Amino acid sequence: MYTHGRKDGCRLSLDYTYKGMKVAFLQNDLLRVGVLVSKGGDIFEFTYKPRDLDFMWQSPISMRPPYVATSALPEGNFHDYYYGGWQEVLPSAGWSNDPYKGSSQGLHGEVSLLPFDVQVIEDSPEQVSIAIEARLYRSPLILTRTMTIKRDISALFIHERLINESPFDFAIMWGHHPALGQPFLDDTCFVQTPATKFEVMNFHHNGLWETNKEFDYPLGVNRRTHELEDISKIRGFDSQSVDVVFLKELTDGWFGVTNQSKGIGFGMAWDKELFKYLWMWQNYGGNDDYPWYGRAYTCALEPFTSFPPAGINTAIKNGTAHIMKPNQVIETDLVAVAYLGNGVNKVNIDGTVS
Repeated sequence: MYTHGRKDGCRLSLDYTYKGMKVAFLQNDLLRVGVLVSKGGDIFEFTYKPRDLDFMWQSPISMRPPYVATSALPEGNFHDYYYGGWQEVLPSAGWSNDPYKGSSQGLHGEVSLLPFDVQVIEDSPEQVSIAIEARLYRSPLILTRTMTIKRDISALFIHERLINESPFDFAIMWGHHPALGQPFLDDTCFVQTPATKFEVMNFHHNGLWETNKEFDYPLGVNRRTHELEDISKIRGFDSQSVDVVFLKELTDGWFGVTNQSKGIGFGMAWDKELFKYLWMWQNYGGNDDYPWYGRAYTCALEPFTSFPPAGINTAIKNGTAHIMKPNQVIETDLVAVAYLGNGVNKVNIDGTVS
């Protein structure tokens, strides 16, 4: 990246476009983070520079600006534009065409398809920071995400501010959807997180795990072998399976995914009182229909307010929707880190790893 006047320390680049879409880059000597400002504020690159390793998954669908589809999907446009990477999901998750307060959100809500405005907060050798903001179209919400990189720390610090502009209660499902892929992801990877229980959603004929039953994390029943197996171990592409796992009863808000053959990992930390659940999308080549047709190999670890992913009305019924009060403002912090080693004891909100 070319940044006039500075070639070391933290650097910030905002004057880039890709396929007509505005992108931003934040980096230091250890980390480079790419942000797709024109679509959802997606994090499309999270590269650990000493290894030249980008953790983010690239799907078979290329990154592209909006286009006219041959026909409208009942679920909306999320999959049409899903090139991989890390999306923010708000104000609904999963797919349901059951309207809430007169509006249908489609798959994963509207935020991931909205353009954001961007503002520089700090640009110094010690720290670079930008704030991106969007006012939602179908919901009375304003989301501001501030992203910061500091000198000599391989972490991205995120501060979020969400405003309910309505004088009435407004229910939301809110989460982050970072999808990990090759060359980082392989069958030597495993997941660490302080979950106690989990369930698996019954949604696809190529599911590997027994569904609609609560298990003690991390052991679940493999539907093919009928044996108890560890769901935290990443399977290879030859598994030909796809599942959505819901991790519950977290004692703390963090996860680490470590590649043992490479000695490197990706982790996150967050406020578990807000994001109470961790969803795990395990797509090991088994999604043989739209939109992947067997071409996807990824695992996404997703901190979420709610459970399960079948639209906001389902979350209201099961009591896990987050109800924003009239004119309420929520502020919260998250962090994403790259680390070296063969496992972690904890990922901390200050960007350190134990």
